[in-house]
Amino acid sequence: MAEKTILVCDVCGKPATHTATILIGGRRLLKDYCDAHASELRTGARAAGRSRRAPVASKGTKKGRAAPRARPSRRRTRPASGTQAAAQVRTLRDAGMTYRQIGEALLAKGIKPLRAKAWNPIVIGRMLKRQAG
Repeated sequence: MAEKTILVCDVCGKPATHTATILIGGRRLLKDYCDAHASELRTGARAAGRSRRAPVASKGTKKGRAAPRARPSRRRTRPASGTQAAAQVRTLRDAGMTYRQIGEALLAKGIKPLRAKAWNPIVIGRMLKRQAG
């Protein structure tokens, strides 16, 4: 014997034609509505905006407290030896060294890249292209 489930409006008890999902406090709730109550629900409603990720609270903050002040940036400024590094790259390349060997030689001379621990061969190649152009 087959059974049939009939959804009824949660407001008036008539047969339901629409199911609405409501998100309250992180919980998803379902409510069934007839045509009349679904149209009442739609009046004054607005379309959902584009979804965004919830902001992640930093480790030091707690709910309800103000976030600590941001510290001044410790970002290094460009070293004045940028042209010195480019000149060294040109002379080492003219001597027949590879990009990787040039990077090792620059580190040995104490010339460090701006944002990395070691020289990247691609960066050295771009320096040479900039000088040539």
